[in-house]
Amino acid sequence: MKTCAVALLACVLATSVAVRAQEAEKAPVSPSASKPLVVFGRISEDGKKLLSDLDSEWIVSNPEMLKGLEGRLVRVKCYVDSEKNRLRILFVKKENSELSYATRQADSAFRR
Repeated sequence: MKTCAVALLACVLATSVAVRAQEAEKAPVSPSASKPLVVFGRISEDGKKLLSDLDSEWIVSNPEMLKGLEGRLVRVKCYVDSEKNRLRILFVKKENSELSYATRQADSAFRR
């Protein structure tokens, strides 16, 4: 009976230590460690600012990502620092400003 009680106490103690260690590993969440955001907008002519689709102007902290896309419409995945009005760009994709239509020969409009 004593060995069963000691084993149970050891198991409870080990479980509580493991849970406590997991709680201690959690880092505090800072505002700069937020999720990336997708923003649509146009790159300025100097390539250092992004005019978003909501008519707000953002300064780009890493303008080398926008090299060659000046004046174009882009979709940007970035981290936003709203206090400093800055964007840190992770990914850039050029968007087509003109609509294009695609047809499929298998569509019902082409069947006879």
